[in-house]
Amino acid sequence: MPIPSCPSQPPEASSVVVLDWGIYVIGGLIKGKPTSKVMLLDCRTHTWRQVPSMRVTRASAAAGVVDGKIYVLGGCKFDEKNWGEVFDPKTQTWDNLPPMPDTKKRDQYIHDSVVRDQKVYAVDGTDRTLYYSPSLGQWGRGNRGEVKGNRRDWCMIDNLIFFLTRHGTVIWCEPDELDWHETEGMVSKEVKGLGFLKKSLSCSRLVHFGEQIVNLWEKYKIPQKLIDLLPGARLNNSGGNIVLFWDVIEGDHLEIWCAEISLERRQGSEIWGNIEWSNAVMTVDPFLDRSKVLYSASVTL
Repeated sequence: MPIPSCPSQPPEASSVVVLDWGIYVIGGLIKGKPTSKVMLLDCRTHTWRQVPSMRVTRASAAAGVVDGKIYVLGGCKFDEKNWGEVFDPKTQTWDNLPPMPDTKKRDQYIHDSVVRDQKVYAVDGTDRTLYYSPSLGQWGRGNRGEVKGNRRDWCMIDNLIFFLTRHGTVIWCEPDELDWHETEGMVSKEVKGLGFLKKSLSCSRLVHFGEQIVNLWEKYKIPQKLIDLLPGARLNNSGGNIVLFWDVIEGDHLEIWCAEISLERRQGSEIWGNIEWSNAVMTVDPFLDRSKVLYSASVTL
């Protein structure tokens, strides 16, 4: 069923959460500048409306839902007093979170988030996890990824964490790997049985920018990797299965593909993926349309 476009959709760097019957699109970049706007898609009526804006502008923030409230972390200047905010949909108000006790410079760029044990975890630009616990009103520091820039699109499925690497590999880890360890480095493993998707998923990340923009990116020494800010493949949880989106150039047209993958845990602590279905869901002219999957979300009505 067609859904109208968001009237003020930021083309990049928004955060997306699902709460009840709605999808919230939070912050992002509009003409290169961060915004504080928050839009809500009512999935019952397929209509958009604006909800109260955040107190500060944000782009690439972490966002998660705990006990019916939306928590947003980062995506603004590291010295911002409102580095964390919480939105109560019942009162339609935003409130500040307590300031982080860590006085070190916080990274403005947050590239992923996940909710576990009633805590909102975020991954910053150094690939270190941090979290906020609403029940305790406390911040905490977590573990660091074993390979920098190697994880994105986190999701929780059956109390395991799944994510996608820039090389097109679907990997997973135990949730305890999020927390601080004396020996740094999250221990993660590959989901077996999906090797044939690697090329499609990794190449998808190269469709939307060429050598010229990559050279410009390097020239100005922008700290974040372009491949992390402009991914072409996306991963999400849908009813306990993984849903993947990616794009493929076929001749003179670009296809957006989708696959649903069920998961099976076998002996020896292995997770295997089985493709339930896979198909192209959209076809566009790559020279006339700049199309890519920005976000994916699953809503139960």
